[in-house]
Amino acid sequence: MKDGYLIDSPAPGRYLPVDSSVSAPVSKFYLPDDLPPELTLSDEVVAAYGRAMHSLGRLDGFWSEIPNPDIVLGLFIYKEAEQSSQVEGTRVTVTDMYRQGISSKDVREARNYAEALREAVNRLTAEGRSRTNVTNELLKTVHERLMEDGRTDDEDLRPGQFRSGFAWIEEDTGSLGTQIRFVPPKAEVAVRKMEDFERYVRSVGRYPDLMDIAILHYQFETLHPFADGNGRVGRLLIVLLLIATDILVYPLFYLSSYINRNRSAYTDSLLAVNEDGAWNDWLLFFLDGIREQADDGFSRAKLLIGLRESYRSRFGDTSPSVRALADAVFVEPVFTVSRAAELIDMTYPAANKAIDELVSEGVLEETTGKQRYREFAAVDVLELLDRPSDDIPSPARLLSEK
Repeated sequence: MKDGYLIDSPAPGRYLPVDSSVSAPVSKFYLPDDLPPELTLSDEVVAAYGRAMHSLGRLDGFWSEIPNPDIVLGLFIYKEAEQSSQVEGTRVTVTDMYRQGISSKDVREARNYAEALREAVNRLTAEGRSRTNVTNELLKTVHERLMEDGRTDDEDLRPGQFRSGFAWIEEDTGSLGTQIRFVPPKAEVAVRKMEDFERYVRSVGRYPDLMDIAILHYQFETLHPFADGNGRVGRLLIVLLLIATDILVYPLFYLSSYINRNRSAYTDSLLAVNEDGAWNDWLLFFLDGIREQADDGFSRAKLLIGLRESYRSRFGDTSPSVRALADAVFVEPVFTVSRAAELIDMTYPAANKAIDELVSEGVLEETTGKQRYREFAAVDVLELLDRPSDDIPSPARLLSEK
């Protein structure tokens, strides 16, 4: 956090002093300008925008050609929830979220994120895919769902309500310990600025929708309107706005993975907008991330659909229970025998026999080592979900292999 109050800088806001009577470990807070900002877009940003929209269009077009893409929707929602949780410093995995015996606070939070995203997308779809339906009330509902059964030992999470006191963002400086990196607006100002935020969200916007999404994400994180969970709500907001603007039809996209890999650059870029007005740098970072993750999502989805088709061919002449379970692993890749019976709508003995067959074929693997309450994981599906982005082939390579 820079010294002074940014009075004579190109920053889209300024610091104001905190009243000396306030009990808070901060001396000033940031007051952002209303939206929209005045931007002069660089040629590099305009080119990055074109690349990002091309990649998003290819991703969305791919899913439009796949019968019943909802079958694998849960996998991608859980992947986004996993990566968003890891941005917060947890080690939660997709496997953890599916396993029935795991219920730590971090896992509950990740599951909450997945359910909040699913419910919000369903609500947007029901009410109409439009920026006008992305409201503060929707964000409060999302926040309330996120905080449900989450970090209950934190002080006054105020689920579904904007914060009532000061907030500050800390960073670990190593040998110098923890210090305050940024102070968002005080509570009453944040609430007022969220009204302006909502007004701009629901407007036609001054810039192309994808650039507006980058601007809105920046503004939300700057305002930090909730006592906790702002990062998760802000990342979820990106997906909701992609859906609301019809850039994507399905929420099969996880920008949190890019943010997780580039956490320092992400926070530095946001702060550079706050203090230096470095909008082009932030937009370039954001648009490059959108392109990278759209390409990753396309390739990962194409590999998953290819794997599903190979299973259908491989087990096409087997029993109905085996065929059904080989498909069900793309809905839930970790399950017990009882859950498998529910997934394929067959008896426990039939599900158990199908599991034995797929274990012998190397499709499933028992994970507990126990004789009772056994749990099974779909090896190839989880490997594809967990594979590092650097090891995922590019869309161009996959398309050339047709």
